[in-house]
Amino acid sequence: MRILSLDWDIEGAGIERASLHDADSLAGYEAVLIDPRGIPELWLPHVVPDRDGVRRIVPGYDQGLARALENLFSARRTELEGLLRAGGLAFVRLRAPGEPVEIAPPNAPPRRLDAYAFLPPISLVRERQYLSFPRGVRFLPRTGKDLQGLDLSHPLGGYLAQVRRYEAVIVSPMGLPLEEFGQVLLRNRIGDVLAWEIRFGEGRLLFVPPTDSPPREEAERLLPAISALLEEVPVESGYPAWLSRYTLPPEEELLRELDGVSAELAELERRRAELRERLRGFETLKGLLYPGGTKGLLRAGMRAFRLLGFEVSADDVDPQAFRAEAPEGRGLVRVAWSPAGPVALGPYRPLLLALDHLRLEMGEALHGVMLVAAETSLDPKRRGTRYTDALRRACEEHGISLVTG
Repeated sequence: MRILSLDWDIEGAGIERASLHDADSLAGYEAVLIDPRGIPELWLPHVVPDRDGVRRIVPGYDQGLARALENLFSARRTELEGLLRAGGLAFVRLRAPGEPVEIAPPNAPPRRLDAYAFLPPISLVRERQYLSFPRGVRFLPRTGKDLQGLDLSHPLGGYLAQVRRYEAVIVSPMGLPLEEFGQVLLRNRIGDVLAWEIRFGEGRLLFVPPTDSPPREEAERLLPAISALLEEVPVESGYPAWLSRYTLPPEEELLRELDGVSAELAELERRRAELRERLRGFETLKGLLYPGGTKGLLRAGMRAFRLLGFEVSADDVDPQAFRAEAPEGRGLVRVAWSPAGPVALGPYRPLLLALDHLRLEMGEALHGVMLVAAETSLDPKRRGTRYTDALRRACEEHGISLVTG
């Protein structure tokens, strides 16, 4: 099995590594892994933006750069098309398309190149719908962690299970359902496509989000998937929709069993989402130990007080404070984070002024609480004093509770 990695950081047996501009013909491999993130570097250092912000190359005034780029991408598109027609696999990491360049001949329409200019043109037809690829889709920069609809039955299920966040999505500007033209393997919460498989000839073009796994660990998940995909018998993707209405008796039994498994998978996916949500709650609570900032300490403090039975709400005036209410009384909690040493008097003074204002002008008697965290980059067992003696004495004098994370 010959595998070529083009700027895809992966380590495994049988993987050759190269760049888009210096690799051998892509058609000579069984599988090609392409990470397009660095492709704009082919022109960014050599082309400055014009007054309208567009990087533009005018052939004849560019020392041959436009011709070199167009020849390179034309060759790679042809090679990639040959690879797919012969039953090969092309994997593309889904990245933001980066900053494009425009080739603008004096007497001809401009041509645009971006990080995905190496993709071959493919006509995707389904019933009466037609999608010209890649012109008919957009690769948009969009980040998030809301991963849904993972197809664990697909050979890439193990790889996609490693994905924790995405940085780009595939959409159809015309609103065409991309699942009609290829298999969608992963989506986000609003339905944007994060992993997509297109069949072309006897091969497959697959878009997958990157993972945060080390190169060798990623190869351990990806290489078995490549082997499994290469061994699959090609299936004609252009079946008409009406054909699915005709089934054989043994097929009906298998379809019923498949529906049952699909329902179980949906329940497992729902359960996993529920468990992840509960884990996020504990991650928030751990902000008492390592908040990563004042806002993190505020979220953790509010979460902790809720778990202790208080009704909690953000303060309308102070973004570093929140209110906590219980049958025993009401309190105003102000958080203070000091990464380099104990918390001093500075954060205490706004709390004291706020309590005096509420008591004297608003007629509200609230108990004051200072919630502090210090030296949070260290293990709690190795941290020093969380607050200064001056802060402790001030809190004692005015009846303010002093609490550490």
